[in-house]
Amino acid sequence: MGFRSVLKRNLRLGLNRSQASWERMIGPIQARRNRDRLRSINALDRIQEVRLPGTDSSKLDHLVLFSHFHPRGWLQRCIRRELADLRGRGWQVLLLSDHLDAAALAWCDSQEIGWLRRRNEGRDFGAFQDGWLMLRHRGLSESIERLVMLNDSVYPVVDLEGSSWPMFLDARDASVVGFSDSFQNGYHLQSYALNLPGAILQQPWWESYWATYPGWGGMTIAIRDGEIGLSQLLLHQGVALRALHPVSRLRAQLASAHLLEQLQLHCSKEASQWIQQQLLSTGLSSLNYVSPAHYWAIPLLLDGCPFLKRWLMESNVNQMPDPLLVAGGQVSLVDPDELVDYLRPPVSGFAG
Repeated sequence: MGFRSVLKRNLRLGLNRSQASWERMIGPIQARRNRDRLRSINALDRIQEVRLPGTDSSKLDHLVLFSHFHPRGWLQRCIRRELADLRGRGWQVLLLSDHLDAAALAWCDSQEIGWLRRRNEGRDFGAFQDGWLMLRHRGLSESIERLVMLNDSVYPVVDLEGSSWPMFLDARDASVVGFSDSFQNGYHLQSYALNLPGAILQQPWWESYWATYPGWGGMTIAIRDGEIGLSQLLLHQGVALRALHPVSRLRAQLASAHLLEQLQLHCSKEASQWIQQQLLSTGLSSLNYVSPAHYWAIPLLLDGCPFLKRWLMESNVNQMPDPLLVAGGQVSLVDPDELVDYLRPPVSGFAG
């Protein structure tokens, strides 16, 4: 073994030992800090103000917890349309946000939509955690027959009625229903929209999940312990998970003549063939490496899913076929005026 190889090995061993020693030293301090954080969350310390939906006599038997964030407190036009549709279908809505401006609060009041103002921690699952713990603390959780959890990371298509949105909201079975699923890092329903039956909400393990969820973390924790962790918990407890647009079905459609026919309703023959080829290039390996909401947004949309990931329209760092190639040409799918206050692309500087 050469001198450089020995030096690299010794440096690597020294680094690993130093890291292990640091973790042993800092571990108890971090554990104590996390216990303090959990006590604070369970004491509802992050919650600053609550206004429950509806009137005092309103039932919360069909309740939506909606996680929302906007740096200026705006309630965007497409989000208002989505929330108004929920109210029109008889759902009570509790909006979870760190800040809503005066116009947003006035609109919520006109729609009898409740809101919970909180510190902006833990992304969507941190918001859901605060919302659920507040409901339990006030004795309101036992009356819920169906609970829907939604977040604002997806744009709702204009023609919600013509999509699978009504089917999602009308779910009455004992399974937990989502729009799309994924095998990445463990099977899970993608958590931008989940519909849960009331029987689950009364289980001790459901209460324990929210009482111990590390709701101060960022995206990694929200995906690992939130999106994936919740689905894995449900499966472990024998609860069925049902995706309205399962990834296995979407993959089977990639090479189909039917998908090409659907594409040609929106695009030229040449563009349709190019899009299908691009989609096929993502489907040559295991399902474990594909997130349908990101990689297969176009077939997901054509299959009737009512949502488009905002991330795809803002940055699309993986350079997947733009869903607006098929959505932008029809008002039934996307309203261009709504995108103005919804999308928040990164500032990349100016030329000149």
